[in-house]
Amino acid sequence: MDLPRSILSTLAARPASLADLTAATGASLPTLRRAMADLESDGWLTVVDREDGTGGRPANLFGLNRATKTIVGVHLAHPGMRLVATDLYGQVVEERVPDGLVDLEPEAVYAEVADFIRHIRHDHPGRDVIGLGVATPGFIDALTGTIVAIGRVPRWRNLPLRERLAEQTGLPVLVINDMDALATAEFGLAEHAATYAYAGLAEGLKFSFFIDGTPYTGPFGNAGLVAPPLMAEGSNAQDRSLLQVHGLVAAYLERRAEGPDAASKRSPQAVRADFAGILRQADAGELDAAELTFKMTDLVAAQAASFVHLLQPGVLVIGGALAGAPKGIVSRIEQGVRARLPDLINNHLTVRPAAVTATNGTAVGATRAFLQAHLDRAVERQPLLTSP
Repeated sequence: MDLPRSILSTLAARPASLADLTAATGASLPTLRRAMADLESDGWLTVVDREDGTGGRPANLFGLNRATKTIVGVHLAHPGMRLVATDLYGQVVEERVPDGLVDLEPEAVYAEVADFIRHIRHDHPGRDVIGLGVATPGFIDALTGTIVAIGRVPRWRNLPLRERLAEQTGLPVLVINDMDALATAEFGLAEHAATYAYAGLAEGLKFSFFIDGTPYTGPFGNAGLVAPPLMAEGSNAQDRSLLQVHGLVAAYLERRAEGPDAASKRSPQAVRADFAGILRQADAGELDAAELTFKMTDLVAAQAASFVHLLQPGVLVIGGALAGAPKGIVSRIEQGVRARLPDLINNHLTVRPAAVTATNGTAVGATRAFLQAHLDRAVERQPLLTSP
């Protein structure tokens, strides 16, 4: 990593003094000062505070400049999409959920993204849009940013998404898995020399994991995805469907005599609201909700325990559609995981609920992943400094 990127990577984690940055980068003080002057001139960093001193003049603390750079994040939810513009710390500047755009067509996605970027540039003329992070389900060619396939959207196949969006916007683009983006929002950009994981339930179950602090995505961009036939092997089809948000809601509505197709007639937002409501009812002891939910939590726990036994992470976060679930539901999953582990691995493991529960978490996570890739030179076609 070159010196400017090393400086910004340090500041992305926490404010730092010149002494801190000298220690972190290994650069001499004159060289460090020159690099920081260039970064400050180009709007990447600024003084954010002063260090508490024990005497003498307090040292300046530097941080990323919140006011001058913007990253756009896109969550292709299928159905629907969400766009955000954030500062360098992931604070949302603007947000948009396009009306009427449920079944996504590629051309409509390109147009919405380009229009949102034009809007940001018009309404925030002091901000430089530095790039675009896109979170999507499915299999992704990690080298080209091409959507290879999305199981629930057959027409999104072999789509050169990164290339098309780069052509439309003129910006560097990162395409990543949606659950990996949500995990990035959860864990942030601070480097942790540990192995940790995020268990995300949506229309399936996926484990996003970080090995020695580095995300592992695999060659198809979605390593950690539990294949549907393996979700609950040996059980019946309805049990397996409970590891899907839509499947749990459909099973509950059928029990409530609303018919087997009732869930398919609801909007995606209504299904998510129904799912959250079923979890609350289960936690309160409502019988139908409890029976289905507890079967689902047992399946999640069994899959999670198998994953933990294999990779032995230090931290496991329960999230995705389970982010914001009642404490009793998360506790039940934790108990189910721990009951299946040997003491040695169990004592090493921390299990906690997701802290990121906002609906825009995936889109924001895509901006965090873009910034990390940008600082690591993993995003093509964009120098760090735009000044000569």
